[in-house]
Amino acid sequence: MGAGEGGPRGLVAAPDETAGTVEGALSLSAWLVLALVIERPSHGYELYQRYDLRFGGLSPRSKPSVYSLLTRLEGSGMIEPIVIESAGRARRQHDSRHSYRATRTGARAFRRWVAERMRDDPDRLELLARIVSICFLGADAVLEVIDHYENDCVQEMKALPASDPEDEYLGIAELVESLVVDQRRREVRARIDWAVHARRALQVQAARLAAQRTEES
Repeated sequence: MGAGEGGPRGLVAAPDETAGTVEGALSLSAWLVLALVIERPSHGYELYQRYDLRFGGLSPRSKPSVYSLLTRLEGSGMIEPIVIESAGRARRQHDSRHSYRATRTGARAFRRWVAERMRDDPDRLELLARIVSICFLGADAVLEVIDHYENDCVQEMKALPASDPEDEYLGIAELVESLVVDQRRREVRARIDWAVHARRALQVQAARLAAQRTEES
């Protein structure tokens, strides 16, 4: 299920005060652990096993290291400890372990991180597909990622200095500098166009699926 705002499984409210101060300091492994918690609330050892299976080849971590990342994510308000109700022996085993679920703060921070990675990663389509497959993000959550990504691109466009490669009075050095800025502007504009196209495609597909569910019910 997705990490949307409508109360999906495993997400609870938590204060946002500390999130902004720690997001930039989190490692890739910490974000990947958070992704697994968003996917499914679990106890620490299970999260370590899932991490090793999914990401061991990408960013290897020992069991104590994963536990340390969970402690850091909890301290930042992105996850919180919970009791997972089970029966019999399984319940006794869970009672002796710390289980975790993501907070809304954690879900929002994760989406912002995905948007930033998309902005900086030339293989953004492949990245988005990978994140969706990991976290089972619903349409609303993916659209929020796209919105963050487009906003970052718009801000990047506004920050670019003015340039006009067609200015006939430019010297060679000034012309080269202007061309570099122009290339950057064209690249950012293409990314914004992609975001608009991706949003439209997602909205159309979401509407189609909603209509299909209505017909089946």
